Amino acid sequence: MTFYTSIIISLIIDLITKYLALNLLNKKIEIIWDYFYLEYFENTWIAFSMQLPFIKIITIILIIWIFYYYFKEEKNKKNKLIDLGFWLIIWWAIWNWFERIFNSKVIDFIWVKYFSIFNMADVFISIWAIIYGIYILKNNK
Repeated sequence: MTFYTSIIISLIIDLITKYLALNLLNKKIEIIWDYFYLEYFENTWIAFSMQLPFIKIITIILIIWIFYYYFKEEKNKKNKLIDLGFWLIIWWAIWNWFERIFNSKVIDFIWVKYFSIFNMADVFISIWAIIYGIYILKNNK
């Protein structure tokens, strides 16, 4: 139940924020001066605007690797938080891949100067990756 609730809530947040970005962000909105701001951007590259060739193939390879790693290393540990995190990472990776396949782009709108531009799907993937990293550090003493 938690998994489906997380998917639905995060999907709604992603779709609403992209809709708002598409329809309302016709100019830059500074949040913290010029370092953190909102501005509409159509991103044809991979997460965090990394410019890699063969993006759709690389995305599929990453998704398959995450599946493989999860089933080989984590599934048998029966940790609900880690299970939820991996499935949400996989879900968001697939969601971004679908957007790139069907739209040839994703809508990004969160800018961090000297770092990148991203959207809420990237945020959700990053949050779960950080949670997993903390879990690994905490449990590999």
